[in-house]
This record gives sequence, C-alpha cells and structure tokens, in this order.
Amino acid sequence: EIIKQIHIDNIEAGADVITTSNYQATPELLKREPTAPAYEDLAKRSLELCKEAVIKTGSDTKIAGCYPPIHVTFRPDLSSKEKTLRKFYETLGSIYNNEVDVIICETMASIYEGTIAASTAKKYSDIVWLSWTTRGNKLNRLPSTELLDLAIEEGLKLDIDCQLVNCVHADTASLAIDKLTKEKTFGIYANSSIYKKNKLEGFVSDSDEWHYHNHQPIKPDQYKDFVVQWIEKGASVVGGCCRTTTEHIKEIKKIVDNL
Repeated sequence: EIIKQIHIDNIEAGADVITTSNYQATPELLKREPTAPAYEDLAKRSLELCKEAVIKTGSDTKIAGCYPPIHVTFRPDLSSKEKTLRKFYETLGSIYNNEVDVIICETMASIYEGTIAASTAKKYSDIVWLSWTTRGNKLNRLPSTELLDLAIEEGLKLDIDCQLVNCVHADTASLAIDKLTKEKTFGIYANSSIYKKNKLEGFVSDSDEWHYHNHQPIKPDQYKDFVVQWIEKGASVVGGCCRTTTEHIKEIKKIVDNL
C-alpha cells in the first residue's frame, strides 16, 4: 500500500509516467534474501501497483516497465553472462508485454548491459527508453569507464525511442546534454543533489562511494532551475531520480504547463 500511495502521490503531483518499483528485484540481488519472493512475482506485483494507482487517480498516466541492472548498479564488473542477462530481461519482457506503455532500461552502467537490455526490450514493447548513468569520478563516462559518447552511439544503432541520463547529480547531468543531443529524442532525470568536492581519506575508486561522498543536497526549487536548462537545450523527457519527491514533480509540472 505504501508503494501504491507513492505512485498516487506522484500522479497527483503531475507525473505523466510512473515506473514499476522492481528496480532492486533481480535474481542476483535476491540471492541475499533467501526468503524473498521470486523476482518474477515481485515484477508482476510492481506492475499491478502501478495499474491500481492509475485507476485510483482516474488518470491517463503512462506506465514504464523497469529493466534494471541485474547486479549492483554501479559495479558493471559484476554483471552476468549474456545468456543469463537475456533470460532475465526476456522474463521481465513477457510480464510487461502489452501491459506497459514503455520499457525503460535504466541506470545502465556499461554498454554491454545497456545494449543487451535495450535490444531485448524491443521484442516486448513498441517504445523503449535507454538511460545511462555517468555516476562516478570521471565526467561523461559510465561506471565501466566507457565514454558516454560511445554508449549513445551504440544506442543509436538500436534505433531506441529515447536515450537518457539518470541517477547523477543535477549539475553533472547538465554536462551530458551535448552528448545526448546526438539522439533525436533525449531526456534526463537526475538526483536532487549537485557535485561538491569533500575531503576524502585516500582515493575512492568505487563510483557509487565517490558520488555519495562528493555531493550536496538541493531543494525542489533549485532542482527546477536545472530542469529548465535541460528543456531549453532540447530534452523532451524530464523527471526525478534519487532523493526527488512529489515537491520536485510539482515544480517540474509548473514548468511543463508553461511551455
């Protein structure tokens, strides 16, 4: 009920798209919780909750089916073999088929996993979004150290409907726009934070740890200013990722309504 209420709150705040909440429900991560339900069951339930929220609000809000990384998000070196990855994404695809408006492959940290996810998604949805993350200590590089430029080029080969960047500081996301504009339709949904260098004990190589220790939270009205920049530079999909709330969505809605 809590998850459904979060969906409802975001719809009422103005969200045009809500995403299924199975991001952490993967076969690899669930190995840590032996008593947890199967990832297939969790994906089905997350889809049901989205549908219930849309019905409850009487809205025409779109539902995005989530294709997450199969392992720890910012550790692409832990990803599975291609056969295992495709089986995972095909299973999710069979759940989403004809049930969601779009499949979003989100927070992809390597070209390897991103292209496998997106190419599989195209079998199950007419609309596929592919979202990369540049979260880490090298700007405009994925946690795999691959250039965002190259990742977008690979996405273009798949004829994806929209390429995005997500789960990065808002100001870091802005730096990716020049790369994203290679895609005819692009978007950004960042975290409610900006980069702020802090004194660290030694060199932190893990991209997630580096990101976490070098950030400063920002308020919804500050986040809004970044969204305006993204839209002015051509972004057609904007939203929020970690630490964003319904207040952020309300601010974004105001901007969109005034376009």
